Amino acid sequence: MKWSALLDAMADLAWGGCCAACGQPGPVCCRTCADSVRGLVPRRVDAGNGVTPIWARGDYTDELRALILACKERQGLGLVPLLGDLVEGSVAAVVHDRWRRGPVMLVPIPSSRATVAARGFDLTWLLARRAASRLGRLGLDIQARRDLTLASGSRDQVGLGVEDRASNRRGGIEALPSQPAQIVLLDDIVTTGATLAAAVDALESVGHRLLGAGVIAATPRLDGRPRAVR
Repeated sequence: MKWSALLDAMADLAWGGCCAACGQPGPVCCRTCADSVRGLVPRRVDAGNGVTPIWARGDYTDELRALILACKERQGLGLVPLLGDLVEGSVAAVVHDRWRRGPVMLVPIPSSRATVAARGFDLTWLLARRAASRLGRLGLDIQARRDLTLASGSRDQVGLGVEDRASNRRGGIEALPSQPAQIVLLDDIVTTGATLAAAVDALESVGHRLLGAGVIAATPRLDGRPRAVR
């Protein structure tokens, strides 16, 4: 059995043969919903705190929100290929906007050990590997590399407000020893930008050059202010 067919079979067991986005009977993501999210054009978003340029495929609503939540909360390994294709577009937009020459490292925001254990897989690492592989086949000198780790005592960001998110992430992400490189960060969602800002600080402190960040979706600011998009 092919790997893709095995993932589809696993997904059918997890969702009972329904699309995770619209709930209609069928595969884990029906063709209509898959085509809808794949049609989203990457756009630059402003986290409002001076963080590195961020590109997202769309807002954290509707089909995108449903698919990301299904993947993260229901051990949805079968959705990783689709989500990887989506974040690949955001990474490609960063590279097109900021890259000039030389190799690029695609670095995922790290997940906690507890989160990885609960899901059964490391989502951001799988997304980074898939995006780097596909972009590499297009001729870009890019590799996925784990250059970041969570510091001890760092809490999950879910449910925290703007100030608490910034405080929690300040010093909560550390850079691992590696050769200085041009780096594109990768994450599934950006909310306030606190996590990405902490990652940028950690990487720049050891000599890396940040080109930007690619994410699947961007949420509205928790303080109610609109997120500038261009």
